[in-house]
Amino acid sequence: MASMPSQVNQERRLVRRLTAAAKQLALEGRWAEAVEVNRKILELAPRDVAAHNRLGRALTELGQIAEAKQTYERVLELDPSNQIAQRNVHRLEWLTGLASGLGAVGGTVAARPRADVFVEEVGKTYVTDLVRPAAPAVLARFFPGQELELRIVDETVQVFDLDGTRLGQLEHWLSQRLLEFIRLGNRYRVYVISLTGDTLRVILREVFRSPDQLERPSFPRQAKIAAPRPYLREAEWLGREEVEELLEEEEEIEAEQLVEAEEEELVEEEVGEELLTGEEPLIADLDIDEEPQLG
Repeated sequence: MASMPSQVNQERRLVRRLTAAAKQLALEGRWAEAVEVNRKILELAPRDVAAHNRLGRALTELGQIAEAKQTYERVLELDPSNQIAQRNVHRLEWLTGLASGLGAVGGTVAARPRADVFVEEVGKTYVTDLVRPAAPAVLARFFPGQELELRIVDETVQVFDLDGTRLGQLEHWLSQRLLEFIRLGNRYRVYVISLTGDTLRVILREVFRSPDQLERPSFPRQAKIAAPRPYLREAEWLGREEVEELLEEEEEIEAEQLVEAEEEELVEEEVGEELLTGEEPLIADLDIDEEPQLG
């Protein structure tokens, strides 16, 4: 009888170690290993919502879209209000439609958004948040890299998706500047960077400059925005930013679970049981092919 609390505690500790490893693998972009580790966590804790979300992310990165979508749908069965899963189900539905249009087979994506559209070029790109945005439920289905559309409406430059849904507009000074250049013959494109608060952050990119405007930059030099994004520095940002966002959103849930588990351990642990000390183990220390030794 006395061994039962010990077994439960060992399982919890193993889940924590695996969770730390899974997060590290995600941040390093080691997606195949991340899938394996998160699946091991779910063998031990089938209702671990955070592990399901991490698994869905890793499967998405590997192009296993159908399985990723099923994983996020499982999260919604466990936690119908989970915003990470809600947002990713929308994104994967969009990706599935894209893949179908491009002739993809087997539930994988034939093409991904180009990462080079996020590289800043002085005078040719500008990052901004939309003002007067659409409802959060509308914006939640967009993900980094998705191309949008600029339209002139009542002397303002507004942003729509490719199906014609209005998403917001540019702030007044930027709108007026772009209107002038568009009328002079310049052309521009706009892409989603991220959800920011209750609006979309987008990057505007000049794709053609009129010969009469060769000496005039489309945009002023832009200071680094608050909370600088990896897309400004490296092409591999697409995915790392979302991974960091996902891990950040998990933090509250996991903190509560950790407090509850630690409180229970104080009551259940046997006298003389070895306590965890020192640093977390390296990923290499975790043999995920073996069953945990329970007592």
